[in-house]
Amino acid sequence: MAEPLSHIWLVARVYEPDEGGVQTYAREVGRAYAAQGRRVTIFAKSSAGPRRVQDGLIELIDVGVASMLTVYWRLFRAMFAAWGGGHRPSLIHACTWRAALPALLFPRPLVVTVHGREVGRPRGLAFLLLRLTLGRAQRIVAVSEVTRGLLLDRITTLDDRTVTAWNGVVMPAERAPTPFARREGGAQLLSVCRLVARKNMSAAVRAVAGTAQARARLRYSIVGRGVDSVRVRETIRHCGLAGIVTMAGYVSAEELAASYRNADIFLHPQIALEDGAEIEGFGLSVADAMAQGMVCIVGRDGGPSELVRDGVTGFVVDGRSIDAIRTALDLLVSDPALCLRVGERARAWAASNLSWDRHVRFCLGEGDHAGLPGAALAQAA
Repeated sequence: MAEPLSHIWLVARVYEPDEGGVQTYAREVGRAYAAQGRRVTIFAKSSAGPRRVQDGLIELIDVGVASMLTVYWRLFRAMFAAWGGGHRPSLIHACTWRAALPALLFPRPLVVTVHGREVGRPRGLAFLLLRLTLGRAQRIVAVSEVTRGLLLDRITTLDDRTVTAWNGVVMPAERAPTPFARREGGAQLLSVCRLVARKNMSAAVRAVAGTAQARARLRYSIVGRGVDSVRVRETIRHCGLAGIVTMAGYVSAEELAASYRNADIFLHPQIALEDGAEIEGFGLSVADAMAQGMVCIVGRDGGPSELVRDGVTGFVVDGRSIDAIRTALDLLVSDPALCLRVGERARAWAASNLSWDRHVRFCLGEGDHAGLPGAALAQAA
């Protein structure tokens, strides 16, 4: 990668307006490359496609929604057309290993990002494809030490080419601190996530029920949707939390930003499932909450526990213990000043450690060791 990297292909497979962490990752990585003055072509699918959109240095080639094999064929065909038209990249960056599959036949250096569960779960043919794809990669970027460990437990030969680079965050404007003791409705709790089992939202609701039964003043909003929504809704009903807990579902970007601005405490007590194969690799919503100056309660399983220093920039709990979640919640709800102090430290930490520019420099092999998560963790210990 010594030659100038003037043009990068970013292969995402999925893209906005569809929701999800990989969609966010692709958008922000593309913007970070462009901010460095590099031309970026994004190959992806979304419900808004087929379409072709040029935005400054970023061109999006969206092949639209179709069956899995059809999407792969369309991505390859779009890449082949770009290659034949003289738009050949200096490097190809696949946002997931599966997104790298249509790029394997193009003779360019390949960078692949791994996020967590997609390297822990594959078996049989899928695992063989995983090995093949990552074996072809010149650099593999794990978004957390947890993800790197999960990958290397399965494929030890990839150690020398796998680096850890935390995702970045877009720092919002600093919000005016407002102790919730003075606010109508009391403490405002928030969760933003896809509603799947590992996010552990039912346990979060049960912990909130215990705190509310102790006559604490609070409101809790859960933003997101997914297959676990029925169970979460039933837990709310069973705990008698109508009027206290709201399931907001999918919201617009403006509504989401307002939810972050107005909340005090962020709940994300994630757990690992399937013997650790089903895991939260990073936690972009946790990073966003920290950047807002919000105090986060996260589970000890997975990547979010790398971002939060327990008792200093947030709280790390055993997500399988409702009592543990509630103990942290009780402490924060009873002490608005503590929420403000921890939230301020969380925002400062996010501003210093979570950078999309730094992330893509690590992707290109340009990062310095001082910016590695391992070094940051050592300094925080």
